Amino acid sequence: MRRIVLFVLCFIPAGVFAQGLSAMYSFTTYSSQQGNYVDINTAIELQGLEINKDNAQVELTTLICDVNDTKNVLYLDKRDLNAKKSSNDDKGQMLDIQRVKLNNGTYLLYMSFKDKNSSAEAVEIKDVIKMDYPENELAVSDVQIIMPPKKSASQTLSSKQGYDIIPYPYDVIPKEMNRLDYYVEIYNADKYFAADSLYFVTAVIEDFSTNRRIETVMRAEKFKAKPVSALVGALDISELCEGSYYLTLEVRDIKNILHAYKRETFFKQSDKKAALASDIPQNSFVFALSDEQLEENIESLDPIASEAARKFIRKDRKNATKEEKQAFLYNFWKNENSVSPESAWQEYRTRLEYVNKHYTTSIKKGYQTDMGRVYLVYGPPSNVIDEKFKASTGMKKRTQNDIAATPGMEKRDADGVNYLPYQMWRYDRTPFGESNRTFVFYAKQNDLSEYTLLHSNAKGEVNEIYWEDVLSRYTLGPGVEGEAGVQFRKGHK
Repeated sequence: MRRIVLFVLCFIPAGVFAQGLSAMYSFTTYSSQQGNYVDINTAIELQGLEINKDNAQVELTTLICDVNDTKNVLYLDKRDLNAKKSSNDDKGQMLDIQRVKLNNGTYLLYMSFKDKNSSAEAVEIKDVIKMDYPENELAVSDVQIIMPPKKSASQTLSSKQGYDIIPYPYDVIPKEMNRLDYYVEIYNADKYFAADSLYFVTAVIEDFSTNRRIETVMRAEKFKAKPVSALVGALDISELCEGSYYLTLEVRDIKNILHAYKRETFFKQSDKKAALASDIPQNSFVFALSDEQLEENIESLDPIASEAARKFIRKDRKNATKEEKQAFLYNFWKNENSVSPESAWQEYRTRLEYVNKHYTTSIKKGYQTDMGRVYLVYGPPSNVIDEKFKASTGMKKRTQNDIAATPGMEKRDADGVNYLPYQMWRYDRTPFGESNRTFVFYAKQNDLSEYTLLHSNAKGEVNEIYWEDVLSRYTLGPGVEGEAGVQFRKGHK
């Protein structure tokens, strides 16, 4: 699902605004036995619309075309949305759902909103819809944040699994809303796991800045593997601090290995801030730190800190008292390990010393580099491929996705292709339950003093589809696989 947010810094509802018109939209993609489809959901606030004989009327135009051929129009709809509205009406919405069947591919979505009782120009938006549901492979629909579901009285476009699934139209969750409802579908689990075998769908809240999960907000449900399974669920978010988060739905096997996931972003308003005061034991490690050590300890938390904690680290710390800094540091590690905050702190310090020793540059401390951050978040890699001076030889190998996308591309020799210096870090299993994940770091401009993260297949990390072309100074060509690509797939030289 995606939404347009024009005033991000204000954290106002997602939508498009012009004069008095306030229109919000989202779309969610699904698959079914009848084919893939997208639900386009629109909500238009009655407040601000012009009135003609107690009627508010908006003309909504929706067009979907091929992203590479805008003349190839696949869907075109123009409709009038109407509602009764009194002159002092400041509540209510016009709601609309459109369902469009689409094959796998990338499409351009165009929408136009025109208040028919106003002389103001229509509001226009463009967005991109990506449809990717491969046959016979495990897949997850988009995650949809919804209003509290109700049993369906009749079958409509909003009806799913016997419930009326009404999208929550905003990106902001107000402070008084402490429950997050969601809907998601899982496809082809029977072919992936074997029919009727067990797997889990886990709903978690993850910090937007760090991808670290909020361990106190989680829900897991067991499923038998079937062609299609649907989940209607809810999470208690009353204890979330104010900030941006992901709602992530994960498909895991009975060994807790992550196999697929989808996520949706939201911003939670809250009076609950990151804790800055508590009863700190008199023998706590924080009291043994000098002012300089206290500053360094807090600053070095940035790679693993939540958005709320980063606000203190980057901004509030400058005007904080020493007591507030001590309380912050203690509470940070108490949240990591309530039994022994000092043990958690000592473990991190050990990693930090390693990172600062091996990855510090002339202008950055080790924990400020990409390699340092990955090491602190994921720990030491299971395997490292270090290629300081690598020349690729032999035939370029095209990937299946590239062949399908560009069947006419010629095959070319790859003799003499030189890669920039790079390292690959492979993790047999990450702290987040993923298996066989790899990070590709490279030295820009052949500068061996610092390696930058170029690509990873780990959840939430930089994902550069044509990373190997970048690594080869754009000599391989998009979608062409060389020796580095083979190393990435196999995990070794």
